[in-house]
Amino acid sequence: MGELGERIIRVPYFRTGPSMVRQLLDQSVASVGAVGAILRLMRGSRAPDVVISTTPALPFLFAGDIVARTLGVPHVAEVRDVWPDLITDLALVSNASGGYLPQAVTTYLEQALLPEMFTAAQRRASAVVVTTKRFQNLLKRRGINAEVVRSGVNRSELDQPAHRSSVRTGDSKLLYVGTVGRSQDLTSAITAVSRVPGIRLRIVGDGADRQNLEVLAETLGAPVEFFEQTTGQELSEHWEWADAGLVSLGDVPSHSLTVPSKLYSLMARRVPILGIVAGEAAEIISSNRAGIVARPGDVDSIITAMQSMVQEVATPNSASTGYRWVTEHACVDVMGAEYDRVLEQVRS
Repeated sequence: MGELGERIIRVPYFRTGPSMVRQLLDQSVASVGAVGAILRLMRGSRAPDVVISTTPALPFLFAGDIVARTLGVPHVAEVRDVWPDLITDLALVSNASGGYLPQAVTTYLEQALLPEMFTAAQRRASAVVVTTKRFQNLLKRRGINAEVVRSGVNRSELDQPAHRSSVRTGDSKLLYVGTVGRSQDLTSAITAVSRVPGIRLRIVGDGADRQNLEVLAETLGAPVEFFEQTTGQELSEHWEWADAGLVSLGDVPSHSLTVPSKLYSLMARRVPILGIVAGEAAEIISSNRAGIVARPGDVDSIITAMQSMVQEVATPNSASTGYRWVTEHACVDVMGAEYDRVLEQVRS
């Protein structure tokens, strides 16, 4: 049993690793196991009112679709990232195949077959839960019943005192916490840091691009430190060091449709933000005066933003505006109420 009384059923999995192939294989094995486990559990029992699937583990959308149709109940497909658009933007098949498939095959899979299969499953769902208004509007134009339930911040984050850096140095200190992958394009941030006097960057996390970034930082002589992913007191100490938090996404079209959940966490903690983001994420930062925005992939824009941060990071920011927006739109209480509304809607 889970801590809230939920029943947890373990399913087979494949021991994963950093490669995309292994991750997709693990997700596929687990999703097939989930279908079998649920259908065995339901044998002779009353069917559930609703089946909910969640991605970014892509195969689980299809697992939820199969289970819901087999049991004859509504399917709520939760899509936490911008799928299927990311399949093309991230060249998912090309990267996963490592160049072993002919380009014509990968192009067909990425631009036609997989997006069409994914969209068809989304259309069959009673509701598709997404995290931004922009993505909702795009899916609605495709004939999909999309509903927005933003990623929620916990009450404990909202109850924390406003952020204050306790480490005083002559530099402005920028902290990135999270996945260190290609999607985040931390290459642009490191390149910019190497050209802006008076700023230091600390990266806490792991991912497929970390080793390359370490080499880049050393080559450029950039004032960048790398730390292993951590939680608890050690992570708190990193935030005590920091003057501002970095949120970064690469320059691909689908990223303008998403908002990283860490953005909400920073706003809840009233941490000034350097957002290398576009679209809805940039709008949220700017409209709530929660930090400074730079264009993804544009090193000159990032340099300008960092220079502004060096000059202004010590001045009072409009933290209360961003904090209020999070409490009204992206806290767990609002998230729970919105999800209840969606579930009641599909049951009726």
